[in-house]
Amino acid sequence: MSRQDKMIAKIKELMYEPEYIRNIGICAHIDHGKTTLSDNLLAGAGLISEELAGEALGMDTKQDEQDRGITIDAANASMVQEYDGDQYLINLIDTPGHVDFGGDVTRAMRAVDGADVVVCAVDGVMPQTETVLKQALRENVKPVLFIKKVDRLINELKLTPEDLLKQLTSIIVEVNELIKSLAPKDKKAEWMVNVEDGSVAFGSAFKNWAINVPMM
Repeated sequence: MSRQDKMIAKIKELMYEPEYIRNIGICAHIDHGKTTLSDNLLAGAGLISEELAGEALGMDTKQDEQDRGITIDAANASMVQEYDGDQYLINLIDTPGHVDFGGDVTRAMRAVDGADVVVCAVDGVMPQTETVLKQALRENVKPVLFIKKVDRLINELKLTPEDLLKQLTSIIVEVNELIKSLAPKDKKAEWMVNVEDGSVAFGSAFKNWAINVPMM
């Protein structure tokens, strides 16, 4: 039995175990790396080749999305990921980053247990980042933060380790300020993101360094 066949069999098994099912949405400003992250998750689950991750654009299923290089419609995929010794069925929803398609983000947030908010390490928090984070928090969805394209801080901007740390810290602080102002009153402190508890992760342009975030 191939790895993909084993994955499908495990998905069918976990479908009847709600305690091991998580619906996760990925949201971000346009071009901050959502679909690339989705590719890496699909590759990690054995659904696409690791060599194609970042190029396959597996969640951009329509031809116009492939041609334009943007996500237009929310798309979903199911996979199995292991966390803390247990296997979970992850229903992943990749949402559009362009402001014109924000309706799909809101609909996705009404169906998920948690939101992976992706932010480019160079651009930082952008207007649509704030918008999608608001959409998640208004639907009472807990966010985790994934800072992508960290390699650009080194290869393009030539930042020193101190300046790199300063840039990454400033993104985390800004996201937490938004959570503090927008999250439900009883969740403000609990939903703050930080590196220590796994609610902040990092990745390069085509490689994710830490995706072992809590099963919300």
